Amino acid sequence: MASNLLVPVPAHLLSVGKALPRSIYSANGELLLSQGFVIESVEQIATLVGTGYLRQTEFDGRVEKAKPGVTDSSPATAVQTAAQDHGSDEKVLMDDVRWQVGETFFLHQQGLSARYTARFIGYIKNRTVLVTMPIVDDKYVLIRDSQMFIVRAFSGKKAYAFSAFVVKSVHSPHPYLHLSYPKELSCATIRHRARIPVSIIASISMNNQEESVAAVIADMSLGGASANIKHPFGEVGQRGRIKFKINAVGETVYVDLGIILRSIVPSDNGGGCKHGYEFTDLSTHDRLVLSAYFHQAEMERN
Repeated sequence: MASNLLVPVPAHLLSVGKALPRSIYSANGELLLSQGFVIESVEQIATLVGTGYLRQTEFDGRVEKAKPGVTDSSPATAVQTAAQDHGSDEKVLMDDVRWQVGETFFLHQQGLSARYTARFIGYIKNRTVLVTMPIVDDKYVLIRDSQMFIVRAFSGKKAYAFSAFVVKSVHSPHPYLHLSYPKELSCATIRHRARIPVSIIASISMNNQEESVAAVIADMSLGGASANIKHPFGEVGQRGRIKFKINAVGETVYVDLGIILRSIVPSDNGGGCKHGYEFTDLSTHDRLVLSAYFHQAEMERN
């Protein structure tokens, strides 16, 4: 039976201008570079030797000692952590996605908890992917050449992920990054009903009732939400509206959605009632805002 342990990358396997003989992973089992990727610089080799791991196997007639406690996981881990509830994974090419300029890319630096947000600028096929320089607290983040990232992005109901290193960090005339061009991307479909826990103050009104009530949204999906209210409000099947504010990709957005009340049950903590709502008649703008918030919240949870 093959071992599930990972071992540090031996330097003798890496050479500038030569293709990787095996896929390289982070200590957490996330794919950094796929087998066949051609190394372009000595700096990349140093980074991979310092942070990269291979599945345990024989090298030059001997078995490398595995790092204790480090386990392997599928190369699709990057997508699986981006979407808790998804369909089957598949591999796609950069051209297949048809990215729009301005798409949000999430950059997760290997070995650190830091996650940055960047905007897609464009790409040169088989050469480089261009994104804006991440900003934190109104300041550009210092990104060095050869740093490794897992890049995650979302388009509609699809979650994408690929590994890349910084080919060049450019600071003039406007800061942006050249990322290495991915051989392929992992892709998974996020299910419409996947829910995330939240705590959002909302105002709810029901048709044929003059007053609105305050509520706290406890969880949300792309198709609906459940909210806690101090007392039963409305009748199952009744239509209404729910209003709340969320932060979607760095911007505070006021949301006003049509709803149908689908259920009323006692709250788990014994205080008040939990109301289940289905979102209805969503505009294209509403769907984009909810998708951006939902995907960002998923990223922050993982």
